[in-house]
Amino acid sequence: MIKRLFFAALIGLALPPTMAAEFSGYVAISSDYVRRGVTQSDSGSALQLGGDVLFDSGWFLGVWGSTVDIDNGPTRHRDRELNSYLGYAYDISEDWRVYVLAVSYEYPRQTGSVNYDHVEFSITANFNDLVWIEYSHSPDLYNTRQASHNFEAFVETGLTDHWIIGGGAGYYDVSNLVGKGYGYWQLGVTGNFAYADFDIRYHDTNRSVPIISTDARSQARLAVTVMFPF
Repeated sequence: MIKRLFFAALIGLALPPTMAAEFSGYVAISSDYVRRGVTQSDSGSALQLGGDVLFDSGWFLGVWGSTVDIDNGPTRHRDRELNSYLGYAYDISEDWRVYVLAVSYEYPRQTGSVNYDHVEFSITANFNDLVWIEYSHSPDLYNTRQASHNFEAFVETGLTDHWIIGGGAGYYDVSNLVGKGYGYWQLGVTGNFAYADFDIRYHDTNRSVPIISTDARSQARLAVTVMFPF
């Protein structure tokens, strides 16, 4: 509740009510919800729903939710994820755009003594919608008072009028929490069509780390996602 009030206050300060805005949203079904190389749905399917509002000033905000299936021991489980975010996009040249983003990760009805809710801040540099370089930081991961850092780069290019190929790699540094981090990478193709988008993507990591993943959840996997925009 505190995080939601915090974000509502930021939105109220940053966004005048008369500002022109554009809304977009989507529903997606994925064979496996993968985040930073690790399955969040226990290698099973996930239903996802998202929507955001983009303002002419460069500010944007939105919410995103997904079913998840994450066990961290016999008494700790998460089956829902809800993200709310607020960001700002700024063109620094004709080719480069910078995004600054704050995301609140919440897991409604999570069980166990650990509170996995947390806030993460990120900055992303984008070159002509072809290259993305991102740094993310959580000052209090899982309410442990331990910080995390994530570094990621992604590149994509068009294959045909409808298909795009893209891949990237990253390093999630959670050494403050568990003594080590891990690397991850992905490669896939995305098809953009009139009524739906299709994504087929391979994910892998170099190892599992406690709390964040297990050997099974960090294994190589292929995820297929169908997204219906509205």
